[in-house]
Amino acid sequence: MDWRDRLDLTMLRAEARRKFQVMIDYIKQQVGSGCEYSNELVRVVVSERGCYYEFLDMPEEFSGALGTGFVHHFCGTGYGLHLMEQIQQMVLAISEENTRQLSVLAIYDRETLFTREGSYIYHRIARGPEACGPTTVGYYRPGVLPLFFKMKADSDLAVPVLGTPKGVLFFVANLTDQHLLVRIPHAGPGVTDLNELPSSQMVH
Repeated sequence: MDWRDRLDLTMLRAEARRKFQVMIDYIKQQVGSGCEYSNELVRVVVSERGCYYEFLDMPEEFSGALGTGFVHHFCGTGYGLHLMEQIQQMVLAISEENTRQLSVLAIYDRETLFTREGSYIYHRIARGPEACGPTTVGYYRPGVLPLFFKMKADSDLAVPVLGTPKGVLFFVANLTDQHLLVRIPHAGPGVTDLNELPSSQMVH
């Protein structure tokens, strides 16, 4: 990026922190201390009260859940690649009939975090007054495990991947073959959907 792009990015990041910092601080406080998992890109905290992740270089890239409705476990590289391929197949199969929203963020390389070469982003809201997209930045790399990927969905296509049509999934790669996978459904007991709170401006 040239200096103009970097200036624009700095201003956008400052605005994001101003807009969401109160909610981010609240979630961190409620989740409290717990087990921490991290790689060179992202830090995750999981406790009995909830979970969240935050990017080390972009603290405003943040998502979390309060309650006990989320599920986390460890998986191998093969499963991580399969899961990312399933998500890409969702992107290719999306329609207004089967999907209300689908957002995908995959980071392959921290050194090129802010470039098309280092990331893959897809975003579409197919219905309602906020309908937009599809917007695509970067590209999906078959057979390459991202350092991190996240999917937020409100889609019939998400059930095989997420276990429910609506929710968030994120994956954090490790140096070993034990990678962290977290699924956060947005329905059912024990789940606080931050997007449904009247006072919440939280963005997953």
